[in-house]
Amino acid sequence: MDVRRLLNEAFEGGLAAAVEVAVDEHDFSRRLALTSEFSRLKLTVGIHPLRVSSGDSGWDERFELIREQAAAPEVAGIGETGLDFFRDDSPPVLQERAFRDHLELSASLKKPVVIHNRAADERILAILRSSPGHSGVLHCFSSDWKTARGVIEAGFYVSFAGNLTYKKSDAIREAAARVPLDRLLIETDSPYLSPQAVRGRNNHPGHIGFTLEYLAEIRNEDIEGLALNLIENAGRLFGVQGDLQVRCRS
Repeated sequence: MDVRRLLNEAFEGGLAAAVEVAVDEHDFSRRLALTSEFSRLKLTVGIHPLRVSSGDSGWDERFELIREQAAAPEVAGIGETGLDFFRDDSPPVLQERAFRDHLELSASLKKPVVIHNRAADERILAILRSSPGHSGVLHCFSSDWKTARGVIEAGFYVSFAGNLTYKKSDAIREAAARVPLDRLLIETDSPYLSPQAVRGRNNHPGHIGFTLEYLAEIRNEDIEGLALNLIENAGRLFGVQGDLQVRCRS
């Protein structure tokens, strides 16, 4: 995927700001260089739960690098972090330690955290309830209203991706219809989870409109009014203004 071409097309097409979400500590210099080319691009830093045991160095050394990267003014958030119990790539105990470390860093820097959750609803909620003050978003929501409500009660936003539009996503749609407007976000999750209308193609920020249209329909809301509220929510969370899309990669 040609990131520069996609960013050029997205910004020229009206995208006013974007957050590019990390999956590990590598390539930070390359990612940082993109922010000098695209002034409306911000970053997060963090290590995905399925990568917490894949590095050549020990966890403390790896996370110290994340701490250093997080101090950069171009970094608007921490993550993606969280728990993924669907796969066996990383032991749950290591994932939980990493998740708590990311949450503590988020709280200390007052930067929002981007959370990945797959097959780990109860542990995600338990850790959030026992963690220090923080803010953030449960990205690419793929659970049910009970989980969404718990995340909202913990002070977080809930973000929906292209899987909202899939035929078998009834539980996700119910949650999307019930999330309070001031806690609602949508995202690309590039290059995955393209909306149904473009399913099978690589996803990118230019596809966000399909998810927006679908969300407006299931919530029975005016699409322009909904878009303005989502822009406001994203700007409030990440400290940037404009037509913001959260671009996560897994």
